[in-house]
Amino acid sequence: MSTRVARLVVRCGYLVAVIAIAGGTLQAHHAVAGVYDLNKEVVLEGRLKKLNFTNPHASIELTVPNKDGTFTEWVLTTASITNLTREGINKTSMKPGEILKVTVLPARNGNPAGFIRSLQLGDREIKLFFGDSRD
Repeated sequence: MSTRVARLVVRCGYLVAVIAIAGGTLQAHHAVAGVYDLNKEVVLEGRLKKLNFTNPHASIELTVPNKDGTFTEWVLTTASITNLTREGINKTSMKPGEILKVTVLPARNGNPAGFIRSLQLGDREIKLFFGDSRD
């Protein structure tokens, strides 16, 4: 095999690797788009039941009162722990029973689930969805 052909094979190998890595990242974002309605936002206010501070995405369980006096348990996915930490949020930033106001992209299937776009923590609004957080 000539040196020229060998270089071409190596370059093609690098190109395939880059495309595969980029495709995986793109697929992850498509998974969010497949589960959540990216064109609709819902504002929820309720009591924090539980904060799950785990990767790849943290989540919260939020008990939201309904107009008829009943409650709905929402499961809300949020950013990675890295992004949350960058925004000053850690395991102890939110306590069970605390009132939270969140803006979510709701689940497409109508279940009480969503992807948190922003979170009101005290007097601070924290943006958490793709491109909203500080880079």
